[in-house]
Amino acid sequence: MDFVSSPGNITQEDFLAIVGANGSYGGAGGGVGAGIGGTAMFNDSLAAAAAAAAAAAAGASAGTGGTGNGVGPGENLTILHGAYPSGYTLPHIIIASIIVTILMIVIVVGNMLVIIAIATEKTLKNIQNWFIASLAVADFFLGLVIMPFSLANELMGYWIFGNWWCDVHSAMDVLLCTSSIMNLCLISLDRYWSITKAIEYLKSRTPARAAFMIAAVWIMSALVCIPPLLGWKAQRPEGHVELPQCQRQQAIQGIQK
Repeated sequence: MDFVSSPGNITQEDFLAIVGANGSYGGAGGGVGAGIGGTAMFNDSLAAAAAAAAAAAAGASAGTGGTGNGVGPGENLTILHGAYPSGYTLPHIIIASIIVTILMIVIVVGNMLVIIAIATEKTLKNIQNWFIASLAVADFFLGLVIMPFSLANELMGYWIFGNWWCDVHSAMDVLLCTSSIMNLCLISLDRYWSITKAIEYLKSRTPARAAFMIAAVWIMSALVCIPPLLGWKAQRPEGHVELPQCQRQQAIQGIQK
């Protein structure tokens, strides 16, 4: 079924009310049939709300000489195809969910085993493995905290978890991705110096200096993601929105301004 929406004519509160109402309908039926029925009712409700809002905006525009902010008689409505506003069909959503969920499990379990091995095995508690453990921590939290919400946002086509978690999720995404990249660079430098300056570097690579380098990686990563949390970001549009969204570009634009 198609969604018919008019950008700027459905408030976020109305949209969430539609989702909540139809979610209860779908849950009452149970099973696969209930899920399909709930999706159909959700589509019908959203389409009806969008059509009513568009008609009201068109009437207001006609009454004021066509100068309103709504959809005028000569403008087109946006049509989104698929089971969700993202445009993905139900088979695509199921397949993508299974594949990415397996990938997340592999990332979380694999990095957790690396961390446990380095922390418990005496033979692995050398300084060069500290850098690998730091990388494993970043990737572990990426798979555990970032990827599930990003998957839901991508498949549904809208952000349902609230503005506060959007800010925290975006900041943690930038923090963990940046620290993962910088930890890879640190491991590369450590290997390079161990080969080209073996004697001098191994003598100077004390536990304190290794801990300082790892801390520097995380501090520099945090400096990139903390400003948006403190308010240095582009403001989200208030009032009428088509669908609630959460995008890192909002934080990045705020830093660039």
